Amino acid sequence: MNTSAIVSLLAIDVGNSRIKFGLFENGREEDGLPLLVESLAIAPGSEPPWSQLLEWLPDGAAASVVAGANPAGREQILSGWPAELTPPLVIDDPRRLGLNIQLADPEQVGIDRLLNAVSVNCLRTAGQPAIIVDSGTATTVDVVAADGTFLGGAILPGFGLLARSLHRYTALLPLITLEELGTTPPSSLGEDTPAAIKSGLYYGQLGAVRELVARLGESLGSHSPEVFLTGGGGPLLATGMPGARWVSHLGLRGLALVVVSETRS
Repeated sequence: MNTSAIVSLLAIDVGNSRIKFGLFENGREEDGLPLLVESLAIAPGSEPPWSQLLEWLPDGAAASVVAGANPAGREQILSGWPAELTPPLVIDDPRRLGLNIQLADPEQVGIDRLLNAVSVNCLRTAGQPAIIVDSGTATTVDVVAADGTFLGGAILPGFGLLARSLHRYTALLPLITLEELGTTPPSSLGEDTPAAIKSGLYYGQLGAVRELVARLGESLGSHSPEVFLTGGGGPLLATGMPGARWVSHLGLRGLALVVVSETRS
């Protein structure tokens, strides 16, 4: 693939709870990352939004790339790929990411976590380690060493999974959505059931993430890591983590970075 021939790039990150689509313009950057000009997300199993994607790309001339931790969802995307779009590059091997991974079995790590690290390696201060908090259905808290090596991290239930578990496995507790949680911290004292659930969801998740960030930071020794937040619950967590930096779509941007790096090599 020749970068000079790429007018734009369609990147698709197929996760377990969301399939994310992003359109990037060739050569344009924002804070050192490829510039995301359009984005949308659907649930796995939903009909891919091909008509909308074709509206993004009226001439169908974009380069395309597909990756993700959900093989069934990835196959769904690939099997229905429209003829009007350029056949996609498929990235399913972590060795193609240009990321040093200090784990016994890198293939067992969700590629979304690794793509987050690819992006953060372009954002963090040189020589400074980083911790990445990706708040989705699950929340991942991962460590990137000062030299850019991915060291692993922790996985815990996110806002959505916790809320659905409370609703599903109790007789009367209502389902609280991320939208209902809002963008500002709820009162810690819930004076009715929905308010009590909101309090538990927010402060329970925030406390767990803060503790993990602190302990993972200790594992890095005397260095003070930079903290990056992404994912749907990231803006809400950011209200309780004033030193953290919120960056949208780290995984999609990392996927675009991989393609740009491959085409330049």
